[in-house]
Amino acid sequence: MSKEKKLKWLHEFEVLKTEKEKITEKDKNAEGEDIEITKTVDKKVSIKFAIRKPNRRMYEDADLFYGIKLSDGIKRGLMTKTLLSKRFINDGGTMSEAEKDDYASAYEELTDSENKIQRLQINLEKLPEKEKSTKLREELKKALELRYSLQNIENEQSSLFDQTAENRAKNKTILWWVLYLSYMEKGDSFIPVFGEADSTYEEKIEKYDEYEDEDDLFWNESIRKLAYYISFWESGQVESEEDFKSVDNMFSSSASEEEEGVNEDEEEESVPKPVAKKKAKKKVSGSKQNS
Repeated sequence: MSKEKKLKWLHEFEVLKTEKEKITEKDKNAEGEDIEITKTVDKKVSIKFAIRKPNRRMYEDADLFYGIKLSDGIKRGLMTKTLLSKRFINDGGTMSEAEKDDYASAYEELTDSENKIQRLQINLEKLPEKEKSTKLREELKKALELRYSLQNIENEQSSLFDQTAENRAKNKTILWWVLYLSYMEKGDSFIPVFGEADSTYEEKIEKYDEYEDEDDLFWNESIRKLAYYISFWESGQVESEEDFKSVDNMFSSSASEEEEGVNEDEEEESVPKPVAKKKAKKKVSGSKQNS
């Protein structure tokens, strides 16, 4: 444990866990005699997690792991981004002529709509306030729909590169970092979340699967947060504690929006939609597919 106390941390956060606790209360029986009643109640306990700051050796191991998984993906038939790009270019690009026309048309309409919005906002045509507000609201709605349409087209083009050897290797490497950087507080020190510190990758994966198979709300939330933070860090989007605090706010906002979405669904439908489980797995378990 003395070695673990010397570890440096990138970020620390807490997750609430529900634990059973026995409490004893004093009461009186029917005869008026003093008695003690013991019952079990749920108690919220805050569990602290920490993301380890990697050392030079861990970076080297992660690079080696990425290279191995990249080579493995190519052997299994996945194309590299370079080869896939060349194929698309030889085939005339990633979009058909009709799709190109639709995209160009939507982009032109959006530009025109944004110009109209600007003119309405400063009211160049000197319209009555009510008429101006109505037209502005209609134009804003149109612009929003056009942006959504363009975003869908762009997302579809981007998704074409999801199944490349590089993307598979990157996802698996993010999972590798999650397994090796995740720690949780126990007593007065931090211990690895996924097995012992010197556990092999296979042993850590097995421990990861055990937590997922439990389908426990606490572990689902904990792994989801670990994957969220480490994904941002691995992509170079966070470095300082201030950066992690910004990610904290994004995670909280995202969780709130999902909760509101579930509540809205329940209001709109007489039979509520089932809430998706194992969200942490969705975040990183794509790394485990085709392993």
